[in-house]
Amino acid sequence: MIRGAIFDMDGTLLDSMCVWDQLSQRYLGKFGIHLTAVDYAALEARTQYQGAQYFCERYPQITETPEQVVEGLDALISSRYAALATVRDGVPALLDTLQAHGVRMMVATLTDRKHAEKALADRGLLPYFAGMLTIDDVGVSKRDPKIYLEAAARLKLPPAQCMVFEDAPYAAETAKRAGFTVCGVSEPWYAPGEAQLRAASDLFVRRSFAEVLPALTALLAE
Repeated sequence: MIRGAIFDMDGTLLDSMCVWDQLSQRYLGKFGIHLTAVDYAALEARTQYQGAQYFCERYPQITETPEQVVEGLDALISSRYAALATVRDGVPALLDTLQAHGVRMMVATLTDRKHAEKALADRGLLPYFAGMLTIDDVGVSKRDPKIYLEAAARLKLPPAQCMVFEDAPYAAETAKRAGFTVCGVSEPWYAPGEAQLRAASDLFVRRSFAEVLPALTALLAE
C-alpha cells in the first residue's frame, strides 16, 4: 500500500537540470576560474553558502566574500529558473491522482529552499505538498537515505508505505536500499546511468508520468 509520496524536484517534477548546467562556472568564470571535477564533487553535500566558502578558500583570485558569491549565484539561479524550468509532462495529473487517493506528499531536494519553493509556487505545484526537505535540513547528499527517512517520518509513515520519485540513479538506489518503493524518471542528464536507475525502480517514466498512472492507481487501490 502506498500512502505517501516523496518527490525530488529538479529533473523529476521539473524539467530544470538545465538551470544547473555549468552554473558555478558561469558565475566564477569572470574571475578567470575553470572549475574541475574535484570542485563539483566537493559541492555535492554542501549548502549554497558552504559551497561559496569552499570557492573563496580554494581560489584566492575571487574578490568577493562568500556572502557576495551567494548573492550573485542566487540572482543567476533565479533568472535561469524563470527562463528555463518547465513542469515535466504528466506531473499535474499525477499529483491530482495522488491527492484524490489521500496520499500525502513531500519534496526532498538538494536545491536551496528559497529557490525550490519559488520554482514550485510559480508553477502552481507547491500547494500539493505537506512539506519540503532540503540540503540545509539534512546536511548530507542523497547517497545517504537521511532525507528520505526524515520525509517519511514527517508523513508519519514507514518507508514501505512511501514511493520515492527520483531521476538520479544513485539517489534511486539509496531510496530502494532504505526500503522505499521507487519510481524512476528518465533524465538526459543521467543518461549514462539509466540502466542503473531502471534496476532500482519499481515503476519507470520514460517521457511522461501518464505512462505509470495505471500501475500507480492499482498500487493505490491495494
